Amino acid sequence: MSNSFINSIFGSNSGLSGMIGDYNAIRNGSYGKLLKSYYNSGTNGTASGSGKAGKSKSENVIDRLIEERKNPTVSKEATEENSNLSTSVNSMMSALGNLQSEETYKDSEKDGTAADKMKSALKSYVTSYNDAVTSSKKTTMYNISKNIAGAMAATKENEAALKEFGITINGDGTLSLNEKKLATADVSKVKDFFDGNAAMSYGSKVATRLNRASNYVKEAPTTNSTSEAGGTASTSETPATTSNSKNLMESIANLKSKALFTATTDNDGNKSYDIDGIISEAENFIKYYNATLATARNTGISGVSANLSSMIQKTAKYSGQLSKAGITVGADGKLSLHKDSLKKADMGGVKDTFEKYASAIESDARLLNYYSNTGNGAASGYASDGSYSLSAGDLVSKMYDI
Repeated sequence: MSNSFINSIFGSNSGLSGMIGDYNAIRNGSYGKLLKSYYNSGTNGTASGSGKAGKSKSENVIDRLIEERKNPTVSKEATEENSNLSTSVNSMMSALGNLQSEETYKDSEKDGTAADKMKSALKSYVTSYNDAVTSSKKTTMYNISKNIAGAMAATKENEAALKEFGITINGDGTLSLNEKKLATADVSKVKDFFDGNAAMSYGSKVATRLNRASNYVKEAPTTNSTSEAGGTASTSETPATTSNSKNLMESIANLKSKALFTATTDNDGNKSYDIDGIISEAENFIKYYNATLATARNTGISGVSANLSSMIQKTAKYSGQLSKAGITVGADGKLSLHKDSLKKADMGGVKDTFEKYASAIESDARLLNYYSNTGNGAASGYASDGSYSLSAGDLVSKMYDI
C-alpha cells in the first residue's frame, strides 16, 4: 500500500474526534470500501481471491491500521530517550537555578570564589543542555522537545554573547565549552546574562521554556502517553496531589516557625538547638515536597502545572543555600537530606535559609493545593463544575482559609 494512499485516509483529522471519525468512515463508509477493494483486488492488492477469506483479511488490516493510529508503538530506544529527556530537563533547570542564584556569585571560604562557582555552574549547564538537545531529537514527547527547540532558538539569538564566555554552538545544536576562554569570563556579565529577574535576559527566556517543558515531565516516562503526545493528561493523581500539597503547606509553616529554632543558652553562653526536632521537620518537608512533585506532574490541571513549575524553579535557585543546610536537589528535582551535614551546619544560617526558602515557595504550594482541590485551570475563568471561578479576593481567602 502506498504512503500517499495511507496519508489520504489518515492525514486529514487529528485528536480523539478525528480517530473516531476515521473509524466510522473506514468501517462503514467510502474509506472502508476503498480498502476492502484494494485488498480484495487480484491485480492491485496483496490479497487474492474473494469471499469470506478476502473479506476477513481486509477487515483485519483495517483493524490493525486503526489500532496503530490509536496506540502508536514506542520503541525501546525512544522509551529510553523519553526518560533521558525528562531527566535532562530537570538537570538543566537545576543548573540554570544555580546560575540564577545570588550565592553563586559570592565568594565563600567553604565553597570557593565566585569565579570558581560560576565556572562550575556554567559547565553543568552546558552538559545538561547538550543532554536535553540530544535526547529531544529522538524522543516521542513532542511537548517537551518543542520547548527545548525554543531554548535552542534563544541560545542561537545570543550566540555572540555566549562566545565571550567560551561557549560556541555546534552544527547539531549542542554547545562546546572552551575552558581557557571561560577562565577569563567576567563574573558580573555571566550573572546579568542569566538573570532570572530580567524579563528579556537569556536566562529568563530559557527558564520560561524549561518551566513549560517541565509540565510534561513524567515521574517515570515509559510510553508515548496521551499527555506526552499533546493531549489531556490523566487526572487520577489529583486527589493525591490535593492531600500531599495540603501536608506540604503545613510542613512549610513548621519549617519557618520561630519555635523550631528556639535556642537554649548554657552558663558559658553557648547556644544549643533541638537538632532532632529540626531534622524531623526537614524530613517531613522533604517527604511531602517529593510526594507533591510525583503526583502533581500527572494531574493535567494547568493551574497545578504552572505553580509546580514555579516551585521547582525557586527550589533550584535556592539549591546552593539548601546544600549548606544538608538538603540537596537531585537531577529529577526531588530533595534529599544528609543528616550529618545538617547537624554540622551553622543553625543560625539554617534558620535563615529555611525561613527564606519556605516563604519563597509558600504561595506556590497554596495555589497548587487550591487548583488541585477545585480543578480550576490557570488560564480558565471557570471551575471544573462549570461555575465561574473565584475573584482575586476570594481566591486569597480560599488559599488562607480566612
